[in-house]
Amino acid sequence: MRMNLTLRLLTILMVVAVALPSCVSKKKFQQLQDEKTAIANSLAESQKQINNLEGQVTTLQSDMASQKSKFESDINGLRKDVDSAKMEADKARKAAADRDAELARIKKEIKDAFGLGSDVAVTNQNGEMVVTLAEPVSYASGSASLNRKSRKSVEALAKTMKNNPSMHLLIEGHADSDKYPGSGYNNWDLSVDRSMNVVKRLIRLGVKPEQLTVAGRGDSTPAVPNSNKTNKAKNRRIEAKPSPKTGPIYQIGN
Repeated sequence: MRMNLTLRLLTILMVVAVALPSCVSKKKFQQLQDEKTAIANSLAESQKQINNLEGQVTTLQSDMASQKSKFESDINGLRKDVDSAKMEADKARKAAADRDAELARIKKEIKDAFGLGSDVAVTNQNGEMVVTLAEPVSYASGSASLNRKSRKSVEALAKTMKNNPSMHLLIEGHADSDKYPGSGYNNWDLSVDRSMNVVKRLIRLGVKPEQLTVAGRGDSTPAVPNSNKTNKAKNRRIEAKPSPKTGPIYQIGN
């Protein structure tokens, strides 16, 4: 009986000795398996992040290429605009130079055609040719009477016109912005009277009536702003404008 008990104990010990290493190996295996799974999951997550970042890099590269193309297109467009503006500016400068040269030619032809002396010149004022005298014809405020200097200027003009019977002038009267005192008479009437007085004197000095036309502009076309007494005196004036009847030398730009 004692022997049987001993044999049983030995059998149990052997079974335990054999089974114990097996249990330990299984635990270790499971631990390693869990670690492998965790590493695999971490690797998968890392790969996912890598793929996402690579996608962002690709998108940024594509955007940069697109923006670069757009910038290059915009720059090329601006360069074309600059070149076009330069061409337009060159055309405008050439047109202005051609116009100045043509106006200078016309002024010379007028002076040569009429034999205008140093006391009479031709100027371009607001796009119109105007015969100007060494002493301008001017008036006192509210008056249409010619003073001594103005009469001498009219005499010089009469001499030129008599020597050139084909010369036709529009005698145009002007007024400043001061309103004429009283009623029934205004700056338009005053400007016409100023031109009429010049025309009458020219005729008395021997100029043919058919060489003259009378006009009055009132205060509608000041030569300078009516901002002070000096400027207003300049606006009380007569302008003598060559008529297109004079001849083809007035054809500008044809």
